[in-house]
Amino acid sequence: MATKSRVAFIISIAMVLILAVTACQQKTPSPKPSPAAPPAVSGQTVTPADSPKLPPRGFYMGLLPTPAQGQSFAEAYRQASQIAEFAPVWGRPTPFYALAQELSGSWGQTFVGQYIRGNGMFPIINLSFIGAGMTLVAPPNIQGATLNTPEWRRAYKQAALDVVRAAKPRYLSLGNEVNRWYERYGAKEGDPNGFQNYVSLYNETYDAVKKLSPQTTVFCIFAREIVPENRETDLTILKMFDVSKMDILVFTSYPYAVKGTKSPDAIPDDYYVRALNYMPGKPFGFTEVAWAALDAFGGEQGQADFIAQLSQRLTVKQGVKLHLLGWPWLSALDENDQIALIRRDGSQRAAYKAWLGLFSRPE
Repeated sequence: MATKSRVAFIISIAMVLILAVTACQQKTPSPKPSPAAPPAVSGQTVTPADSPKLPPRGFYMGLLPTPAQGQSFAEAYRQASQIAEFAPVWGRPTPFYALAQELSGSWGQTFVGQYIRGNGMFPIINLSFIGAGMTLVAPPNIQGATLNTPEWRRAYKQAALDVVRAAKPRYLSLGNEVNRWYERYGAKEGDPNGFQNYVSLYNETYDAVKKLSPQTTVFCIFAREIVPENRETDLTILKMFDVSKMDILVFTSYPYAVKGTKSPDAIPDDYYVRALNYMPGKPFGFTEVAWAALDAFGGEQGQADFIAQLSQRLTVKQGVKLHLLGWPWLSALDENDQIALIRRDGSQRAAYKAWLGLFSRPE
């Protein structure tokens, strides 16, 4: 790769990382303190609050409703509801052990109750255990926690149950881009932070959540790429999971991050279907999938072309049972944002029109 092109490529990848962090930081204002989620009641089950009707296109579409310049959160969520059926929820963002409390209080009533459900969308609740620098998020009273610390595992499992009671979600993610932990720590036997400890925790938590709320779709989210290293992830990690305990196979994906992938046409036909070799027949989804509107990757037309190919050549035409298709966010976080469908000033990119066309497609 030529030096100039390589610099542009590195800058674009760095931008993705910066924007991803900023998106989480800018999601919502801080809520007032709220009461804790209700305690467990033996034998009581929960019914999800959402009953979304599958649209004629055959899959749901969603994104994070980030406001454009001068736009309120209420306006952004209302605008998003015109081109989306779901929105992701992390809290402010909020650590897993405090999320149920936040969902039960004024923040949850506003953002989940009014802005998401009140606009006809449904939430996908995310309960992540990974913190900054690939560290383990832990409650303040649990010091030196690892993935196999009994107290920490109980806290995570209890948090998942409390979140289900507080928000009654149809879709619950027990970890975002969980395989990044494997890529960093591996799965060496005897390692307290080995990925095998997360897999066993996932299985235990899955069983507990399904017992409490049998109709909740439970899964974890995998990264398709290791963005800073410009490469694909190791999909063999999927073999570590019990297929019967993964209701849907879900990824985040920024394929232009892979070295040499300069246009959507360069993405192999089987780029996503490869994952289904490990979980055949599973419904498939994206909570985040995007292409940058940088000149090095085809500009705005390249971004629009990616949306068209994503929903056909790369998924449906490969026999993929596409169920969720989520773009990272709606409006640009700043003037340099090349991911959003709408520029900072509120004007629409070509990708917005491609997204709208897909959303409005009758079948």
